[in-house]
Amino acid sequence: MVAVSFSGQAQKCAKKKLADKEIREDYDYRGQSLFIELGNGDSTTLNIVLYSKQNYRIFVVGDQKLGKIDYEIIVPRKKFNRVVQNIQQKKVTAYKKDPNGFYLYNTEGERIPIGEVMVNDTIWSRETNTTEELVYNSRDAESTFWTATPGKTQMISIKVFVEKTDKPQRGCIGVYVGREFSNAYQFRR
Repeated sequence: MVAVSFSGQAQKCAKKKLADKEIREDYDYRGQSLFIELGNGDSTTLNIVLYSKQNYRIFVVGDQKLGKIDYEIIVPRKKFNRVVQNIQQKKVTAYKKDPNGFYLYNTEGERIPIGEVMVNDTIWSRETNTTEELVYNSRDAESTFWTATPGKTQMISIKVFVEKTDKPQRGCIGVYVGREFSNAYQFRR
């Protein structure tokens, strides 16, 4: 029952004109934008994918009765490190070599053994460390929107915070994710 009520409110929010044409410009906002009803003191996070070599404009607006709405854009950064998982000692046969490092063979075509040696067999694994980089904070920014043209496809998180007030209100929030196609992938005849 609650889900139906929520989806009904989300539909109402999607139909509202929350952003003026001046801030929207010629970007296409139909792909990953989100319209949701929130109340004072609420927050939400939206994870989206930015595709490479395309221009993006992201901003958040809401009903005036909600008061101040802040948002942050966070990019997760992954770093991979090779780490030693295990080292095992093994006994292997050593073979005779010529001065150039090539194996010598007997008359039957087999390598000539000279004894056994202990060697270390190292098993490697990969460790992933993820950090988050704050790339935009509406509280400190000079512009009300964030623009980017990523060099490679990446995921970002948009965290939205609605100001807490003494008188609780509910209203619509629009997280606008606009995409403007660059000339790199234009169709040509």
